[in-house]
Amino acid sequence: MHLPRAHAKVWHLYNTSFRPTQGGQVSIALSSHWISPRRMTDHSIKECQKSMDFVLGWFAKPIFIDGDYPESMKNNLSSLLPDFTEPEKKFIKGTADFFALSFGPTLSFQLLDPHMKFRQLESPSLRQLLSWIDLEYNHPQIFIVENGWFVSGTTKRDDAKYMYYLKKFIMETLKAIKLDGVDVIGYTAWSLMDGFEWHRGYSIRRGLFYVDFLSQEKMLLPKSSALFYQKLIEKNGFPPLPENQPLEGTFPCDFAWGIVDNYIQTIQLILQAVSDLNPHPFHLKDDWLTPVIPALWEAEVGRSRQEIKTILANMVKLRLY
Repeated sequence: MHLPRAHAKVWHLYNTSFRPTQGGQVSIALSSHWISPRRMTDHSIKECQKSMDFVLGWFAKPIFIDGDYPESMKNNLSSLLPDFTEPEKKFIKGTADFFALSFGPTLSFQLLDPHMKFRQLESPSLRQLLSWIDLEYNHPQIFIVENGWFVSGTTKRDDAKYMYYLKKFIMETLKAIKLDGVDVIGYTAWSLMDGFEWHRGYSIRRGLFYVDFLSQEKMLLPKSSALFYQKLIEKNGFPPLPENQPLEGTFPCDFAWGIVDNYIQTIQLILQAVSDLNPHPFHLKDDWLTPVIPALWEAEVGRSRQEIKTILANMVKLRLY
């Protein structure tokens, strides 16, 4: 209750005292996840709506719709939620000039209370979230003020995982604009450089620039994602280059398809292990190998050469051959 009222006071202060001369805009950054139904039933869909209400609608509905909490929250938390007075509802309603959205792994997923999922499935689908916000909150202009992913704290400049998600999210934003008609007006990647990431501390990295925290200089070195983001901004998106276009068609009639088996690798591991234990020459046709190969083949899946040698040694002790 205090947060929407405090935000509304700031918005009204700017609106009356500073907007006439500065012409700026004010909003509040709201973090959200996206949730998909575990089953396509009315119950699961309603639970997804409830999850979005409890996480995003808690603050978005009072500000963008009617100054009051979502009905699903009021029905489930009637004894805990305070009531807004009618003057408070009018004071809070409409106190954002655009929808400022934060969507990423830390706030949107890792810190999300499991109970807020209502036994449904989380999904990193930014496009679906943007479309839902557009429909739920009367087609506001949306500015993505924080978005990105993370890599391990040991990752240096080759952050392929981060770059993959960055491209995925930006492509979904473009699809939301071009295909779904969502009014997204801006995008901000999180973050410029590696830093202290909430409860994960320095165990993950989310920056476009690598920071060596153990060095005196703390030099900033651009990662692969920084170079990708730079080119993306220069081109203002994904221009219609041949490598960006989807391709449809069939392969030549004599094109060969297949599946690789690990049979050859397995035999090589077995023979090498046998060779380590028995330096004398041997052949696959040797009688003493006949029971060994099937037994090891059955036990081999996921085994290392050392593990196979151990199996062989145990078979010798048990007189399996």
